[in-house]
Amino acid sequence: MIPAPGRAPSALLPLTYLLTAAVAFVLAALAVPWLATDLAGHYYHPRILALTHITTLGWITLTIMGASYQIIPVVLERPIWSERLAWWQYGLFVAGVIGLVGHFFIAAWAGLLWSAGLIVLGTVGHLLNAALTVRGLRRWTFTARLVVLALTGFALTALFGAALGLDHVRKILPTGLFANLHAHVHLALLGWVLPMVIGVAARVYPMFLLVREPEGVGGAVQLWGLGLGVPATVVGLLFQSPLAAVGGVAVAAAVTAHIAWIVRMARTRKRPALDWGLRFALTGTAFLLPATTLGLALALDIVGGPRWAMAYAVLAFGGWASLTIVGMMLKIVPFLVWYRAYSPLVGHGAVPTLAQMSWPRVEGVAFALLATGMGALAVAVGAGKVAWIRAVGIVIAVGTIAFATTLARVFHHLLPCRLGGISVARPSVTP
Repeated sequence: MIPAPGRAPSALLPLTYLLTAAVAFVLAALAVPWLATDLAGHYYHPRILALTHITTLGWITLTIMGASYQIIPVVLERPIWSERLAWWQYGLFVAGVIGLVGHFFIAAWAGLLWSAGLIVLGTVGHLLNAALTVRGLRRWTFTARLVVLALTGFALTALFGAALGLDHVRKILPTGLFANLHAHVHLALLGWVLPMVIGVAARVYPMFLLVREPEGVGGAVQLWGLGLGVPATVVGLLFQSPLAAVGGVAVAAAVTAHIAWIVRMARTRKRPALDWGLRFALTGTAFLLPATTLGLALALDIVGGPRWAMAYAVLAFGGWASLTIVGMMLKIVPFLVWYRAYSPLVGHGAVPTLAQMSWPRVEGVAFALLATGMGALAVAVGAGKVAWIRAVGIVIAVGTIAFATTLARVFHHLLPCRLGGISVARPSVTP
């Protein structure tokens, strides 16, 4: 996970993104029991839209952005083009997310426009940085292709989202409200988040599990399944045509090939024991099975209605995406903090190991609560039971706080710094 010298930006850049994303995750989790009544109703509700966007933009997208500034120099072996642009992009994007979530919550549709505009500007900054980073790349690996596919999906998602916001004020889109909404959600999920996670997983999971990188026909199935299936799904949803079912089958084939790769890596790993970060990530992959099955059932009109759609969203964004991201954070954040705080001290005194910076007992509590809570929440929203949603929401909130506590314990290693020119002594570390 260490890029070549000169390739990676300051560790504070990805850490700032990841810390902000973790705060958004805590806020989203705390909102679940509070919004239990709304979650038992229809998904098209201002407060549900606010919860959805703090999860998808504040939690998932900010995490992917921040992690990419550490991972891209590793997996693509390219230096980040501009660290300064990444900081500007962070400010624009976070301000836009705050405005968007706030205006959704109070149903002030006119205020969505400037918020969406800031998000688009932040997105453009990230895409420009990424495009200039991969410019001239000679070796187009499986991961590189999927990263480019994901960034294309991200650009389209942001533009479509801005158009949706404008459409609330002045009708500009030719299709209906729910067709637009469903297409936007799947463009974000299948066109942005899914290819980015699949592409990066193919490179970093072998590092974590100590196995060879996967290869073979499964890679082609994933590339073509997403490259053809995502546009077909989005267009089919937009115009309510059978093309959505065809695209859904193609995406399901890609997801199945991805799961097969992960299972093979887990079975052939040389790492004898799985830490909690890897358990989170692998459990997140397991959530892809029910999420894909339910999504395919919705595309084929086997099931339908807002309750099934809500359960599908929880399995996809809460089960698969969130648990996978939690696992990756538990792997990446301690390394970044250690590298920032202790790498200059190596050879000059005792420094803690990465294992000593973790908190396995609390990580285990977070795993038990979040893994069971996300599955139970899908059942609860599917049944539309307010009491169930509130009870499970409390479980998820406590699990999220446990996860945040482990991150806080890691981040405290950054506290030794100079405040007003006074050096603050580093606390002693027990071997």
